Amino acid sequence: MEINPPWMCDQCGQPIFSVEEGWVEWLNGASAKQWEGHSHELRLVHARAASPRPDSKYACGHNEDYWREAKQYSLSDLSLSCFIGPDGLVTLLSWLADKRFAEPEEVLEMIKRLHVPNYEAARPSFDAAIAEGAFEQRSAARYYDQRELAAVLAWAARQPHR
Repeated sequence: MEINPPWMCDQCGQPIFSVEEGWVEWLNGASAKQWEGHSHELRLVHARAASPRPDSKYACGHNEDYWREAKQYSLSDLSLSCFIGPDGLVTLLSWLADKRFAEPEEVLEMIKRLHVPNYEAARPSFDAAIAEGAFEQRSAARYYDQRELAAVLAWAARQPHR
């Protein structure tokens, strides 16, 4: 299975250039007695060693103190390598099957980011490219095929850099 770095860190917005530089984290509700709807805020972030903010208490990770105090959530996390390739895809699909996340769209988005070629590269430009007619949308929003993703990337390449 093709691996498609770089990915963008959900905290700092800077690129994650390799699987080793990435970390996936999520929050778990403290009062849940079962998996269903128990998890929230699935994010792809820099591993502490790769973070542009290594001296920050949480680097690019969730502010554990805030979430524990505000919502009684605990943090779970795993290396990005656990979510890459066929076994990683199956892990994410299993989370959909057992309805682990309160918002299944979070898991679906992570699947697309990690497993659909060109998705992560095109993702920041979706709305602007569509608004400017870069392609005729034939599918549900954020479920673009490779032709549509290529059109977004081509549109983005033509834009002046600021």
